[in-house]
Amino acid sequence: MRVLLLGVLCLMLCSVVGCKLDNKDVLNAQNIESEFQKLLITAKPGQTFHLPEGKFAFNRSLSLNDTPGISIIGAGKGKTILDFKGQIEGAEGILIKNVKDLKLIGFTVSDSKGDAIKVQGCTNVTMRDLETTWTGGQLATNGAYGLYPVSSTNVIMEDCEASYAMDAGIYVGQSTNVVVRNNYVHHNVAGLEIENTINGEVYGNRAIGNTCGMLIFDMPDLPQANGDRIKFYDNFMEANNSLNFAPKGMIVSTLPPGGGMYIMSHSNIDVSNNVIKDHNTFGIAVNSWLITGNPFESPEFDPYSTNIDVHNNQISGGNNLMDNTSEFGQLLTFALDGQYYDIIIDGLFKPDSEVEGRPTSYCFADNGEVTFVNLQMSLGTGPADIKRNKTHDMSSFDCSIPDFDTEDHDAWLAID
Repeated sequence: MRVLLLGVLCLMLCSVVGCKLDNKDVLNAQNIESEFQKLLITAKPGQTFHLPEGKFAFNRSLSLNDTPGISIIGAGKGKTILDFKGQIEGAEGILIKNVKDLKLIGFTVSDSKGDAIKVQGCTNVTMRDLETTWTGGQLATNGAYGLYPVSSTNVIMEDCEASYAMDAGIYVGQSTNVVVRNNYVHHNVAGLEIENTINGEVYGNRAIGNTCGMLIFDMPDLPQANGDRIKFYDNFMEANNSLNFAPKGMIVSTLPPGGGMYIMSHSNIDVSNNVIKDHNTFGIAVNSWLITGNPFESPEFDPYSTNIDVHNNQISGGNNLMDNTSEFGQLLTFALDGQYYDIIIDGLFKPDSEVEGRPTSYCFADNGEVTFVNLQMSLGTGPADIKRNKTHDMSSFDCSIPDFDTEDHDAWLAID
């Protein structure tokens, strides 16, 4: 009886102050706001933090550096909510750097001052059942990125939701060996973006109600200069026609509302078996960096899109007018007489990718009866030039590109 009473007493104490059992910290509603950051600072390798259900306010960033094997597990997105609306210090909601074997599972981060969850320089990262959002709606003062793994290796992101980021809801940057699957992005400027990333698979995701649904970009003058080998398949992009609310001067602020998928200056991309529907400006656009007019310094950076294979997709447009709110949208509206196209390319090809004047680095096949326009901007970049030189001849692009392997992640990826 005495042992039983002691056990009951221990459980009661745990419910009040939290417990540490088997290298696991169980936080509770009474201590999470005051103790969580302290516990992260003193975390031991392999430690697991269990977060209770409820909404908890933080006025400073939560951060974790260098300690391997850390897991932070909540009661589920929408159930455990870490609220940063009153944040007075820190550029992110959660910032995690240089951690190996990291697991972030089952919680929401709302209204952070900057990026919601940033994971930088980490290895073997699981991001599952997470949510990021800004509850005031589409504001230029929202944080740039929701879920943001950057400069990381071996990343899986699944079953997450991201909304109202003023740049990208999900942004995977300068990373290697990445799987992004079964996520939902909505009401961001860019729904889901893969940037300067090597070896990735992106599938089973939904992008609805963003300015542009899904993007694959290479940006210049970054430590990882060029992305390579990305497969996008079995994704769903619908009605991404929302107003662009990014601050002026950002690259993403040039995106015209009404884009399904946008590819820029990236190499070796396979886009297949996606549904892309109800967009007002374009279904898929493929461009070089040169279309931005912005200079770059890195000699390693390749500004052209090469080896782009878009096949076996279902692409259909919306019934509304093409965007006329952005400079790029105004250019397209004038040059294309306000007409939506399923596939738009700028016509700026890597010089050594052309054979007898025929580009060999883009293929568009088996996508049904799609509308197509090549802006042929190599012949002139002014609105009148584009209007005069554009062509709808798609015959040069009826081809396929040899498949490439993206399975380097299989050796580390294990779903528990």
